[in-house]
Amino acid sequence: MNNEVINILTMAKVIQTAVAPVFLITGIAATLGVLSNRLARITDRARQLERRLKVSTDEDFNTSLATELRALLKRSRCIHIAFSLSVLSALLVCAVVMLLFLSHIQSVNLGVTIACCFVAAMALLICAFMSLLGEVFLATRSMRRGMIFADIDIND
Repeated sequence: MNNEVINILTMAKVIQTAVAPVFLITGIAATLGVLSNRLARITDRARQLERRLKVSTDEDFNTSLATELRALLKRSRCIHIAFSLSVLSALLVCAVVMLLFLSHIQSVNLGVTIACCFVAAMALLICAFMSLLGEVFLATRSMRRGMIFADIDIND
C-alpha cells in the first residue's frame, strides 16, 4: 500500500475515535437544555413571587413569599453551577477532539494531554450532575414544606 492510502486509513480511524466524544457533546447539549428549562421555570416563579410581594400588605404572607424566594435563589445557584460546569466539560471534550486531530496531523504524542482533558471533562460533568441533583433535592424539599402550593386552595 502506498503512503497516501495509509494516511487516509489512519485519518479515518482518527475520525472514528473522535466521533465518540462528539456524541458526548450531544449529551451535554441535551443536559444544557434541561438546565436552561429548569432555570427558566425558577426565574418565572421568582418574578411571579416578587410581583405578589410588592402588592401584598400581609406580613405573614410576605414572610412566606420571602422564604420561597430564598429557596428559589438557592436552586438557581445550583443550576448556574451545573450549567457552568457542563459548558466547561463540553469545552474540554471539544479540546479532546481537536487534540486527537492535531496529534495525528503533527505526529505528536499528546496521549497524556488528551487523557487529562477527558478525565477533567468527566470530573466537571460529574460535579455538574451533582449540582443538578442538589437542585432537585432543594426543589423537593421546598415542595414538601408546602411552600410551592401554599397559595392553592385544595377544594378547587
